[in-house]
Amino acid sequence: MSHTPEQRLYRAWLVMALLITVMGVAALAYNPVPAIVTLAAAAFCGWRAWLARPRAPEPLSFRLETDPAPGSLGGDVGGRLYPEDGTAFPADPEVTLVCTRLCEKAGHQTVSHRRDWVWWETRPAFTESNCLAFRFEPPGSLTGTEPRPDLSETEWRCHHYWTLVVQGTVAGQVREQRLRLRVTPGDARMVQPLAPESEARNQPLARDEQEPADAMLEA
Repeated sequence: MSHTPEQRLYRAWLVMALLITVMGVAALAYNPVPAIVTLAAAAFCGWRAWLARPRAPEPLSFRLETDPAPGSLGGDVGGRLYPEDGTAFPADPEVTLVCTRLCEKAGHQTVSHRRDWVWWETRPAFTESNCLAFRFEPPGSLTGTEPRPDLSETEWRCHHYWTLVVQGTVAGQVREQRLRLRVTPGDARMVQPLAPESEARNQPLARDEQEPADAMLEA
């Protein structure tokens, strides 16, 4: 497995901290003064490892304009993503449309959650002059966006919601953004359809090529 220079630096400081700590602990039994100096060096290496620790990549920042609005089960769920906050267009952009069934039950001080990934599909996002465009055709048999019910302490209350997960590579790092969108039954189509060359490539990925469901569910 290849590692970035930042990952190698972090691993080097971490290994040094662990090795010097072991040496310092072993030296305590013979001579406390050198042992204390050794443990101080281990603490320094640990601090440098903490500074060099890998950080999660910055999320993408796009503004979603759905087309049609709202999205239609039995029609199109599509739209365009406009970059915000200086977000660069990612390489190989993809979008995943997810329908989730969320069940909740109130406890004394906490709320219990159960999530089921009802349906999902991943398709490419197509770069246009100033945005990314996408289009899905979810089956009409699915459940549209539902309001969140009031919590109950005696029974589970469930509702469905829809999420668009945008993914792409920026500066060698995979970044993503999650956006909620409203979906209802209907047969509406995109007012501004995809370009013909984009539509020709607008095919869903095979399910065995997609990420495991748990990796896409929101916390």
